[in-house]
Amino acid sequence: MRAGVLVIIGAVLPLVLGATLGSITTAEGKGTWAYPMQPTAFLLLSLGLAVSHLLVLIGFLDVARRTTGAGSKFAAVGGLGTAIVAACEVWSGLVAKTDRDASVIGALNTSYAVSSIVIIVGTLGAGIALYATKSRFALPLLVSGGFFLVTVPVRFLASDGLGIAALTIWSLLYIWLGIRLGVRRKVDRAAELV
Repeated sequence: MRAGVLVIIGAVLPLVLGATLGSITTAEGKGTWAYPMQPTAFLLLSLGLAVSHLLVLIGFLDVARRTTGAGSKFAAVGGLGTAIVAACEVWSGLVAKTDRDASVIGALNTSYAVSSIVIIVGTLGAGIALYATKSRFALPLLVSGGFFLVTVPVRFLASDGLGIAALTIWSLLYIWLGIRLGVRRKVDRAAELV
């Protein structure tokens, strides 16, 4: 049950952070990674997003723990991708004042892309494997992974506003997984009593 609550908090946190910190803008620093955000606000936002991803990571680890076979292994892969993206968020905040054309920003974007691929493979793989077993985690993972598969190109190719909106919706989709992690079936409770 606790894992479910933590995942729901992690799913909602980006919306709260974006609403509170995303509006702190500045006209200074044009051409930097944080622009148009104020660098300190950008750092706080990035650190908050890292925490959000780590809370969702708990959900992937809980799915991996509660399931077996390919579903469990793919959930662990999704968790690995989520851990990588959390590290990217910290890195992103630390380079807030760096010029967008700097090689470190290219490396950061590459890391975001790699983490995205790992998340997609893990989430969709777990969803497909668990769907075959009729697991209650299958559909939330399939929907989240499928939406993220569409979100990644939108984020990299579209406007910042549309990309951020798509990422926020993707994050909110984890609420469903959190709910499923928090709901215990009678079979689960009976197994715990044995």
